[in-house]
Amino acid sequence: INGDESRGIHGCVKNGIPAQVAGSIYDEINAFANYAFNKAHSVSYAIVAYETAYLKCHYPREYMAALLSSVLGLAEKVAEYTAECQSLGIRLLPPDVNHSRSRFTVEGDNIRYGLVAVKNIGSKFIDSMVEQRESGGPFASFQDFCERMYGADMNSRALESLIKAGAFDSFGAKRRQLMLIAGQTLDSIADSRRRNVEGQIDLFGGFSGGDGPSSASAVPLPDVEEYSEMERMAMEREVTGLYLSGHPMDAYRDSVRRLGVTSIGAVMSDYAEERETHRFADDQELSFAGVIIASRTRATKNGGLMAYVTLDDGTGSIELLAFQRILDQSGVYMREGSLVIVRARLSIREGKEPQAVVNSLRPMTDIRPDAPRSAGKQESGKLYVRLPSENCREYDRLKLVLTMFPGEQRMVIFFADTRRRVGADCVIHPALVQELKELLGEDNVVVK
Repeated sequence: INGDESRGIHGCVKNGIPAQVAGSIYDEINAFANYAFNKAHSVSYAIVAYETAYLKCHYPREYMAALLSSVLGLAEKVAEYTAECQSLGIRLLPPDVNHSRSRFTVEGDNIRYGLVAVKNIGSKFIDSMVEQRESGGPFASFQDFCERMYGADMNSRALESLIKAGAFDSFGAKRRQLMLIAGQTLDSIADSRRRNVEGQIDLFGGFSGGDGPSSASAVPLPDVEEYSEMERMAMEREVTGLYLSGHPMDAYRDSVRRLGVTSIGAVMSDYAEERETHRFADDQELSFAGVIIASRTRATKNGGLMAYVTLDDGTGSIELLAFQRILDQSGVYMREGSLVIVRARLSIREGKEPQAVVNSLRPMTDIRPDAPRSAGKQESGKLYVRLPSENCREYDRLKLVLTMFPGEQRMVIFFADTRRRVGADCVIHPALVQELKELLGEDNVVVK
C-alpha cells in the first residue's frame, strides 16, 4: 500500500490509489488465494503430474498411444506428439486394414495409426471392419476386403480415403492401381449381389432371369506406374492431415540443420502455454525450411497484394505473411507442395498463434538434398566474390542469398569498377558456393 522506497517500490498511495481501495484489493487477492489454489488443488496436480511422468517413463508406447488418441482430429497436436514419439524411438506405423483399430494402439515396439483420424471413415464402419477381421480372419486382398465389407457403411469415398492413407499397402498393390479399380470393384460386387437376389427369386418364385448365386470376379490390376513419393505423401496429408510414410523435408534434414534453420515445432510449443519468459521473441529474425501446405492472397489497402502461406516442416506448421516485394521476387515458389527455405521475422500477438513476416523466400532446390557427410561439410578459408559494381543486380541477388546462409565464416566482396572490398559473414556451404558460381560465373567465386 505504502511501498518501500529502499527497494524502489512506490506503492499504491503514491500512484494515486486510495489506501482503503488498495487494502480491499489485497484482501480480495488473499481471500481468493485461500481457495483458488489451496493444498487440495496443489496436491492433486502433483499426483497427476507424478503419475503422468511415471507412465511416460515406464510405459511410453501405451502413454503416447493414449495421448495421440486424445487429440484425434487435431492435426497439429498429432504432429507434435508424433515428433515426440520419434524422439523416444517409437515409430508411428501407417493405417492398415488388418491391424488398425479406431484409435492409436500399441503394436510391438511401435504405435499403429488409428483409423478414426482418416477422413470419411466413421466409427461404425471401423467397428464392423474389426468385427469382420476377428470373426473371419485377416483380409486376404483388396477384393476380399471390398466383398466382406460391402454394405457396412462403406462407400467409394471411404474406400479411396483408405487407399490414399496407405491402408492397403500391405497387400502389395500400388495405390494408383487401387484408385483406378476401386469404383469398378464396388460396381462388380453390387452387380453380383443383384444377380444373387435375382437367382433366389427365380428359385422360390418361378421367375426367370439370373444365373443363380455368384461371387464377383476380381477386377484385374492395370499395369501402371505408382504415384511418385511426393504424390503419395500429399495424398496421406489430404486424408489424415499428416505425412505418414515420410515427409517432403526428409531429404534435406541434415542440410538445413547445418544452415541453422529453426524448428517450427520449437517456436509453436514455446508459445503453446502462457509463461513469463520465452526462447523466441517478437520481431526476432529466424530461418525456416519446409513444404507449403496452403497459400492464398488478398488485396491490401494500398492496392497491392499480400499472401498468407502455411509452412510445415514435420514438427509443426506456421503461417507466413508475404508482402508485395516478396511476391514480386518469389511468388512463383509459393505454390502448395513447394519446398522452400525462408528468412522471416516472428510476429507474436496476444491471443494468436505465432506468425512470421517473410524477408526472403527461395526454393529448396537451391541447396542440395542430404548426401554423405563428407559432401556437406563447410569449406574452410575465405570466400572471395567479384562483382562488376555495387549497383549491379547481382549484388542485390547476392545479399538475398546470404540471408539463407548465416554463419561466422568470412566472405570478401570485390567490386571491379572501384576496386573496393567489403566483408560479410556467412557459412561457406557448398550450396552457397554453387549458387554464386551459377549467378556470377566460375571465375568470379573462389574459396581459399
